[in-house]
Amino acid sequence: MKTTMERAKDLFLQYNGNRFYMALNGDEYEYDGYQVSKETEEAWRREYLDKFMQQKRYGKDALKAYASAVGFLKSDRSDADWENFLYYPLRSGWLDDVTVLFMLPLSFMLAEKWTDKGRFSKTEAEEYLRTMNEFLKEIQKRAETGTLIRAEDYNRQEFSDPVYAAAYIEDLKRKWLKLK
Repeated sequence: MKTTMERAKDLFLQYNGNRFYMALNGDEYEYDGYQVSKETEEAWRREYLDKFMQQKRYGKDALKAYASAVGFLKSDRSDADWENFLYYPLRSGWLDDVTVLFMLPLSFMLAEKWTDKGRFSKTEAEEYLRTMNEFLKEIQKRAETGTLIRAEDYNRQEFSDPVYAAAYIEDLKRKWLKLK
């Protein structure tokens, strides 16, 4: 049987520390009853992010873990390794192309959030977009030649179609214009 602090940690991690989602599911009162300090929450958050960066995951598992990690990042960009999370999809050489494509909107969401809060400079945004554009050109080439790499746990075949992949990439680029 779990201790109360183990249960509190489970809830905290399940909701990425987001009290709004805890409240939506009716778990906020239980969590509040554990009286977890901000320092403990910060330690759990940091532990989760550090563990994420140390593990290699693949396919849908990698996508789910990245989404969770992004949920734990602070909106003020004060995490020491913010850049590692922002560029994670592009710099993780073990990830397949389709997983990276699914991760890119999350990466972009981080850049957009930090830009909106004035925490991401124009120079940083331009570098980010330049890096993304180079990567997307490579992905598009592989999509056009039918050599796009996909993890085995993806059932959907959309990215096998070069037209679909091109439309997906163009949609991402349209959204990124806001960062310039």
